[in-house]
Formats: sequence, structure tokens, C-alpha cells
Amino acid sequence: MMRQFIATYARIPSRVSRRQALFQKQIVWLTFFFVAALFFTRLGHRDLVSSHEARAAQNAQNMLNTGAWDLPTLFDGRRDLQKPPGYYWLVASVGWLCGGRVDEWAARAPAALAGLICVVAVYASLWIRGRPTAAVCAALVLATANHFMGLARTARIDIPLTCAVTVALIAFQQGCTPVDSTWTSKRRVAGSAILWHLLAAVAAASAALLKGPVALALIVPAALAWIIIERPPVPNISWLMIPLVVAGVSLPWFLWANHITNGEFAREFFWHHTIARFAGTSPLLATHPWWYYLPRFALDFLPWTPMLIGLAIWSLYTGRWRADSTLRFGVIMFTMMFLVLSSARFKRADYLLPAYPFAAIVLASTAETWWNSRILPLTKQYGRWVFGSAIFIAVGIWLIMHFGVEPAIQAREQKRTFATMIRHYAPAPQPILQFRMESHLLSFHLGPPLRTLVEWEELNEFLSAPGQHFVVMPPEYVHATGQIITKRKLVVIGRLDEWIQGKPDRSLVFLRTED
Repeated sequence: MMRQFIATYARIPSRVSRRQALFQKQIVWLTFFFVAALFFTRLGHRDLVSSHEARAAQNAQNMLNTGAWDLPTLFDGRRDLQKPPGYYWLVASVGWLCGGRVDEWAARAPAALAGLICVVAVYASLWIRGRPTAAVCAALVLATANHFMGLARTARIDIPLTCAVTVALIAFQQGCTPVDSTWTSKRRVAGSAILWHLLAAVAAASAALLKGPVALALIVPAALAWIIIERPPVPNISWLMIPLVVAGVSLPWFLWANHITNGEFAREFFWHHTIARFAGTSPLLATHPWWYYLPRFALDFLPWTPMLIGLAIWSLYTGRWRADSTLRFGVIMFTMMFLVLSSARFKRADYLLPAYPFAAIVLASTAETWWNSRILPLTKQYGRWVFGSAIFIAVGIWLIMHFGVEPAIQAREQKRTFATMIRHYAPAPQPILQFRMESHLLSFHLGPPLRTLVEWEELNEFLSAPGQHFVVMPPEYVHATGQIITKRKLVVIGRLDEWIQGKPDRSLVFLRTED
């Protein structure tokens, strides 16, 4: 009888363990399915709505049309030197897979995929260290943070940059520290450390090709601060390998672009869009106080900001942070990025996104420690309720934005119907002249060929050529055009206001010559 009892009940722990393992796997897959649904559901249902999205779509489509993937070029033939081509390469690759056409889905897919990879990287960084609960928590927190969730569905470089920065720093940490997170362990495999650091270097180089030196300004100070504070063992070869790989992957394109443009790239990108933005010397850019990112992060990290603040205070008060190296890693990464970005005079809420994954790691690590320290079942039930409510609020925000805010913005800002009307009167390959205006969204829907002019002499020369010509310009220049251009008569065909719902931020008028 005793043998039968032991044989029967000795298996219970293994059966429970297997059941728990299966349950954990189901939770993980449900988490990633939920995140993928947030990022990809109806990703291409709405028109491109911003200058950034339309520029990315133009540059990528032009790469596919011309086969020239070197310098980003807009439909009107102007070189787009504001950013390196990393994101445009990604969009063009998706467009190529979709049959050579860049549409709304293709333009946004790299951002959504990068958001998913970033969530997986945050999950993996905690799972590798034996913290599956914190891993799932961090993944959900990052994916549902207000601003991260919104930008992951937008054709901009911010989420891919966040992904590259996150992978670089997490891979660097993993290459320096063993899984048990103790510095005294000597049984690390040197080859594994080098592979992790190789991944970190490639990710850092990718970040540079997305954003330029600003990306390295986020990665390098954060990594150095962590080394100084935590003193992990860094393989000697990594000090040489990482800079060489970063330079070898990213630097050739920058040198080539500057050479082929006769120094224009350095003046436009490095000086105007990097140094002048940081120093706040450009008269075209607004400056912001040093504390700008404090309220912005508090708002943009909702619904998790109150929980993050509360758990951080609890961890500091109880001293639990001293025993949690992963928590300290997240705090150092977040703090250094926050300080670097706050030191710049020109600030945007999007620039702080690379710090979000580490805020999620801080919150999840502290939440797991708090959970494990609770004894009363009622307290744990309260914790589940608070976490579930935050997820519910985040999904509610997603639904409101998706079915309420975004359609209203699209109705006011879309240019598709106006562009369709223009191409009805001037089908391609008839060139459309854009005079003293810049609307990347209209340009994308018009398609090439386009021209952009700003001087009256250039307009007069363009209209003097034989044949019928078509012009789009702001309404304030229509009367002056009739006074200055006397050799050709321009008549108004349509106005942007007539083809959208609501009043646009800036109206436009479509004209054609009539002799």
C-alpha cells in the first residue's frame, strides 16, 4: 500500500510542473499574439497622415522605381538628406516583397515589426535570467505604453531606432554578465560573450544608419555608465571589436554620401539636423526647457506611469534594488538616455522612445519582487486587478485612437481625393509643379513626375514653355501670380477645401494654363 501511495503521489510534482510549464508557454504565446494584434491589426486601413510617413513612402517607392538605393530622393527629384536611408531601405524591401509597390501597409510594416522585435528583446532579456513573470510583465507594459503603441503603427524611424538601441544594450549586457548575474562567475564561455557583443555592435551600427550619431550618443554613454557603476567583466577583445564593427558597417555610407554630394550631406544632416538641433541654434526650430521630458514621459508612458512611480518608491524605500542587478541596469539605461536627451535644446516626445524599454524593465523587475514578497492572497489579488485594469485601459485607448481620433484626423488631413482630381486633369507622365509649398503627402499621392519651385523667375520660365501646364500653390499666391505672370493665363480648377472634410491646416489651389 505504501509503495502504491508513493508511486502515485510522487508523480504529482512532475505533473504539476509540466502543467505549469505548459501554462507559462500559453501565456507567452498569448502575450505575443496580443502584441502582434495591437501593432498589425488594420495597419494599412488609413491613409498616410504625416509628412514623415509620406517622405518615407516617397523615398522607398523612388528606390524601387529607379533601382537607386543609395541616396534618398523625393518624387520631385530633390535629395532627402535629413536622415540616413536605414528606414527607407526597410520600407523599400517590404514594398519589393509586395510586388514593387509601397502603400500604407508597406510603409508602416517595418515600424510594427520593429516594435514586436523590441518587445521580444525585452522579454528575452528577463527570461534568460530566469524571470519569466517579469518577462511577460515587461513585454505587456512596453507594448501598451501609450506613445510606444501609437508610434509602432506609424511609418517613422522612432520605433526601429528604439529596437536597435534596445537590442544593442541588452546584447552588450548579456555578453558581459553570466546568466546568474554575478560578477564572480568565471565559467562564462568566451565565444558566447563575443557573439553577444557582435550582435550589440551590429545593432548599434543599424541604429546609426537609422538616425546617425545621435543613436550612438544614446548607446555609448549608457553602456559606459553601466560599466563604471556595476563593473562587469568586459572581454578585452570587445573594446576593439565593437567600435570596428560599428564603424565598418555604418561609416562607409556616410563617407560616400558626403563625397557624392560634395559636402552637402555634412552641412544638411550633420550640421543642421544634428548639431543645430542639439544646440538649439537653428531659428527654424523651437527650444525647450531641460525639464520638458518629465511631463512628456509621465503622459506618454500611461497607463503605467503611476505604477512605475509607486513601485520605484517602494523598491527604494525597502532597499530591494540592491539585490536586483537587472533593475539597476534598467535604471542606469533609462537615466542616462533621459539626461542626454534633456541636455539638447530642441526636444520632441518621440526622441525619448529608446528609454521606454528600460522603463518597462524597471517596472517589471520591481513588480515581480513586490509580488514575490507578498504573503496575503488578497494583496496579490489586488495586484492582479491593478495590472489587468491598466491593460484594459491601454486597449481602450487603442480603440478610441483607432476608431475615433485617427479617422477624424484623416478626414481633415488626407490628400488622396485632391490628388486624384489633379491627376484626372493631368494624368502621368504630365508633370505637376508645386510652387512655394511642400506637402509630402500630396506629392506621394500625385506620384512622379513632380517639380518644386520657389522663385517667381523659375515659375515664369516653367510656364513659358509650350504646352499646357499644371500648378499647385497656396491660395495667397494666386492673385500675385496673375499680376506677375502675364504671358500665360492661369485658371483655378479646384481647391483642397472642396475635397476634404473640415478645414485643412493649410489650403492649396490647383491651377492650369489656359491661353
